[in-house]
Amino acid sequence: MAEFADRMKSFTDHLRTSITMRNESLANVRTATQELRGRARTFINEVAEETRDRAEELRATLAAQREERCEQVAELRKTNQETLAQSRADLNEMLSETRRARDETANEMRDAFQHARNELALDLREAAVAWHTFASGLQQPKRPSNGKHASHAAATKPAEPVVSAAPKRAKPSVHATKKTVQSSTRAHKGK
Repeated sequence: MAEFADRMKSFTDHLRTSITMRNESLANVRTATQELRGRARTFINEVAEETRDRAEELRATLAAQREERCEQVAELRKTNQETLAQSRADLNEMLSETRRARDETANEMRDAFQHARNELALDLREAAVAWHTFASGLQQPKRPSNGKHASHAAATKPAEPVVSAAPKRAKPSVHATKKTVQSSTRAHKGK
């Protein structure tokens, strides 16, 4: 029985020693935990302070850059508006010059066409008068009164041109030009 008591005493001593060691270990862990927590809190506070400082610097930089960017955008907008206005003015001037040149060319072509039409109408009228003169000379031949000799002389003598009063060169109307062309066409068909 004494052996059992010794073992129990040894067990309780060992248990007491273990509890004491455990308490010391727990105290050491608590101390280490508090130190670690303190260091972590200090580190986090330092990081937070540094982040706040950097955020302030970034905010100030962005504000300064924003003003600069706004000025650059305003200047670019103004330059673009001036360039567009100048381009619009140049384009309008070029269109006006082109329209003016086109109108002048069209007027010149119209005048040239009118002149050519008038010349053609006058030439056709003169040709019609000449044709009518020629045709009237063929329809009414002159008959000589002296028989054979006179008819031979008349045949060998060239016909004298009949001078007619040709109209002066004036701008003919479209209606007169049509009449001249129609009479010239009839005269050619009769030939």
